[in-house]
Amino acid sequence: MQLTRSMTEFFRTVALATALLVGAFPQALFSQAAPQQPAAAPEAPPATPAPQQTPQQAPRSSSAPSRDTGATGQVISSAEGDYVLMPGDLVELSIFREPDLTSRSMIARDGTVQLPLLRETPLGGMTVRDARDMLAKLYGKKYLVNPQVYLNVVQFAQRKFTIIGQVARPGSYDLQGGQTLDLLEAVGMAGGFTRIADRSHLLIRRKSDAGTEIIKANAKRMAEGKVETIFVKPGDVISIGESWY
Repeated sequence: MQLTRSMTEFFRTVALATALLVGAFPQALFSQAAPQQPAAAPEAPPATPAPQQTPQQAPRSSSAPSRDTGATGQVISSAEGDYVLMPGDLVELSIFREPDLTSRSMIARDGTVQLPLLRETPLGGMTVRDARDMLAKLYGKKYLVNPQVYLNVVQFAQRKFTIIGQVARPGSYDLQGGQTLDLLEAVGMAGGFTRIADRSHLLIRRKSDAGTEIIKANAKRMAEGKVETIFVKPGDVISIGESWY
């Protein structure tokens, strides 16, 4: 009887231990077989779309075309009428409300110019104002009623003067268009007098229809305002000698 109890206790203990082992084994097996899931990476913030660029157009030029003023780019209007016309000047004639009579012509060596309807017309030696008034009378006499005439110089004849002797830069110099230049200014263009220049005795050789004229000048007294100013003309040759004392 006592042996039977002992055997029964033994089998219960074995059964309990077996049950415990059988229940723990699948959990251990499952924990080893199941792979570990990696940690989820943080989500990146949504990308901001790049702004669309609108193509830019090149700016348009707003400059207006300039008026043609001839080869020299200089124009003397009829309002500046003291300029004296000479052979080689290119003149432009225009008449108000008469576009067919607009023309450009060069003054010939004899001082005449070809103009619409009037043909050869003498303009050389006249001021722009006098020439304009004369043309208005000629056109009004035969062809037009009270014509408004405009006369412009659009290209000047070549004008030079020469200065030699005791100046820093002797040579030939241009007279631009209707530019007026006195004797002292001409010397200044040539760099001024040298140290040994005779400022009291200058000679100007000037050609005219009557021949060659010799003009004596005293630059020293002219600078002091004691004598009348002499203006240089195209073709003048100015000679400055050496002082002897």
